[in-house]
Amino acid sequence: MSEPIFASGHCLCGKVQFTVSTAPVLTSQCHCDHCQRASGTGHMSLAFFPETAVKITGETQNYASPTDTGGTNTRYFCPTCGSRLFGKTTMRPGVLGVAVGAFDQHAWYKPDRIVYNRNKPAWDFMDPSVAVFEEGAPPPTPKS
Repeated sequence: MSEPIFASGHCLCGKVQFTVSTAPVLTSQCHCDHCQRASGTGHMSLAFFPETAVKITGETQNYASPTDTGGTNTRYFCPTCGSRLFGKTTMRPGVLGVAVGAFDQHAWYKPDRIVYNRNKPAWDFMDPSVAVFEEGAPPPTPKS
């Protein structure tokens, strides 16, 4: 019996593929300087899952950088096409952030929160109904 698939996706060239077996525990749009540089735009749209719910095939490379809160954020990307795919932070062990644009279908996505709003470019418009945090946000409350 195989695990159910909530969503699947891949990098631009298709050498790295992934499936996710559960709905996200948190969704967000991050405007921190690092996410802007990594995405090449005003924010990164991310969905967070228990790491055990994400199955990855193909090899990735990574780049780790310190966060403003004292942790380390490691970003994973395809070494062939450079697609930014996943991220982990030492501040939330066991949780994997997945770049929403890498999913095959992502109509289910709506951010729960906008973080690092203080860094948001004026031209990057966000949904005004989403909770906004000027810096990082507190851990999410479990979804029922």
